[in-house]
Amino acid sequence: MAPIATINFCGTSPPAYTGGNMAHRNSRILSVLTLLLAIAHSAVAHHGSNVSYHTDRTITIAGTVTEWEFINPHPQIYFDVKSETGEMVHWAAELLPTPSMMKNMKVGWTRTTLKPGDQIVLVCNPPRAVGAKACLAKELKINGKDWPVAPGGGGAPGAAKGKQ
Repeated sequence: MAPIATINFCGTSPPAYTGGNMAHRNSRILSVLTLLLAIAHSAVAHHGSNVSYHTDRTITIAGTVTEWEFINPHPQIYFDVKSETGEMVHWAAELLPTPSMMKNMKVGWTRTTLKPGDQIVLVCNPPRAVGAKACLAKELKINGKDWPVAPGGGGAPGAAKGKQ
């Protein structure tokens, strides 16, 4: 069988591939570095707990769950607290582990762990913003049972603190 002939309409031979010119290569490297820097910046910005909360202080809050969001990047608990004047104040608490980390704790964290009406007691870091009603959870009791809120932070619900 005879080889297939190709037709060169321009009358010139194609240039040999040299991997692109130096300016194009530098442009690609700069683009990749810019993308990596942007990703690193957003990761640092997201994990700025010291900016949002007083991590050197804790408060204890008791309330009634109104909503539970088992979402990435961090689960959220919304709850009502009775103020000193007797009015209901809506609060929010953020948990540091991601849902996958909470599942890996193997203590039963799921989308249905908390339900509206559950009674909770939180030990948490208070907000830095004056008047904000949000905190970063450190310890949590749900209906009187301890639940870990950090990897390695305790065993099954109701177990003594620190025991696995």
